[in-house]
Amino acid sequence: MVTFEQYLKGVLKQVDDSYTLLENLRDKPGDLEIIRREIAKVTGLFSALVSKLETNKEESEYQHILSPMYSYLENNEFFREMDTMSQLYADDPMRLKNLRLSIIGSLDEKNLMAHIKSIIRE
Repeated sequence: MVTFEQYLKGVLKQVDDSYTLLENLRDKPGDLEIIRREIAKVTGLFSALVSKLETNKEESEYQHILSPMYSYLENNEFFREMDTMSQLYADDPMRLKNLRLSIIGSLDEKNLMAHIKSIIRE
């Protein structure tokens, strides 16, 4: 049986992998679909983790990551921007770069990725 800690680390590792992939993209045509897929994945994983952490209040050592995840989920909606871009500027490398850097910046807000990386290393 998988422990809660193993589950949490596995999910956070997937988020970290998506973050690394976003960091390493070269802003070329076709990257918008990769960005869309990774953001959908991260948003879904954060939603699942928030739900799990709320129902497992006894896992208090991980409650500190709830606030940054809430903040990310509430304050960031990139899908509308990606829909607009896909129709007009899907192949524009500067717009792809700005979108990608904006997403990376939002994941770094409130030390979210720093918390994730420290939990994975534990």
